[in-house]
Amino acid sequence: MHQQPSDLSGEDAHFSQRRYQPEELGLETHSVAAPSDPLDDVFGLDGDFDTQGVVLQAPESTHPTDMNRLQAEHSTSGYREGVSVAKEASIQPGFDEGFSLGATVGQQAGHLLGILEGISNALEPLSNEISAEAEQLLNQAREELSIKHIFSPEYWAPDGNWTYPVNIQGEEREVLFSDVAAAHPVILKWAGIVDSQVQQWNIQLDILSDETGPRVEIISDEQAKSGLVQKTNKALDW
Repeated sequence: MHQQPSDLSGEDAHFSQRRYQPEELGLETHSVAAPSDPLDDVFGLDGDFDTQGVVLQAPESTHPTDMNRLQAEHSTSGYREGVSVAKEASIQPGFDEGFSLGATVGQQAGHLLGILEGISNALEPLSNEISAEAEQLLNQAREELSIKHIFSPEYWAPDGNWTYPVNIQGEEREVLFSDVAAAHPVILKWAGIVDSQVQQWNIQLDILSDETGPRVEIISDEQAKSGLVQKTNKALDW
């Protein structure tokens, strides 16, 4: 069974034969994007996106979030380990050198004080102006030759080196701790004062350094009293 085509009027035929554009009919047009490749990245750019003039910036850090924290922790641990190793390598040698130098300077100061104390004690029974001057000189030496004064920042740098000049007479050689101690301004001053006192009282310092010379036998007070009684009894028996 065939259906006969219906007759169309002239106006209907005109519409049926002509194709109008959507703009003419007042309809909105929408562009349909071509199907993309299914293998493309789902996060990629659309095909109709203009990429000209667009500068893609790289991320600030391509590491995971924990990498910054781990890097900071390792840097801190490495710094602490380096400081510990440096301390072990430098503190002990520095202590040994500083201890030896300090002991040499202290020995020189103690030697000078010992001579002045001996002079003061020897003149003390006189109880006159001479003994008073010797005691006053000793007190002044104790103050100036004290540890606080001879090791003050006036003569020593923060790193332990001396700030005063050390002159070595004679041939060129390495500076010794004894040279540094002898060149100390305070010790140099009191060494001259002690030398004048030694000459004034005709003291023989060579006896103190002579290890083979005669020695005074040290006896207790009880032994001294008993010996004195025996001598007295013998004198009376006579």
